[in-house]
Amino acid sequence: APWLTLLAFRELHRQRPDARLTMAGTGPLWEAAAGLVKALGMEASVDLCGVKTPEEVADLMRRSRAFVQHSVVPPSGDSEGTPLAVLEAMASGLPVVATRHAGIADVVAHGERGLLSAEYDTETMAAHLLQLADHPEQAAAMGQAGRAYVLAHHRVEECVGALQQLLVRVAQGQ
Repeated sequence: APWLTLLAFRELHRQRPDARLTMAGTGPLWEAAAGLVKALGMEASVDLCGVKTPEEVADLMRRSRAFVQHSVVPPSGDSEGTPLAVLEAMASGLPVVATRHAGIADVVAHGERGLLSAEYDTETMAAHLLQLADHPEQAAAMGQAGRAYVLAHHRVEECVGALQQLLVRVAQGQ
């Protein structure tokens, strides 16, 4: 729900006019997000940079204070599991500001590896953004905790190994 991320950021921006938001990627909601940025008069503070290479995304993450994702369950009931972007941000050492949506709360321990709010609660999300904007040392500590968590629990080699063991057991009828 990029429009909800933008509404939370607008509140941060009111209190910290030097704050900047970069949203990478595209998709069916992109044009609406661009329209909202314009309607809110935030063109100078929000960069809708489009699709980026993995190297460019890594560079964006290195230059960021936090990763923000406001996910919601739409009327269709669709849910995204644990977003890969959240794990990538954590692996990059960024604290995550997100919603308690699907698998996000399974990896982002509130207050330890990031800050979580309820779906559609842009006020609390804005407060979380302000908290990390005002406390860079806290953001750094959460980012380090997130990176340690991903390295301990989400390494590709371990996941592939566990999947391989499961497939062998299934094939052997165990």
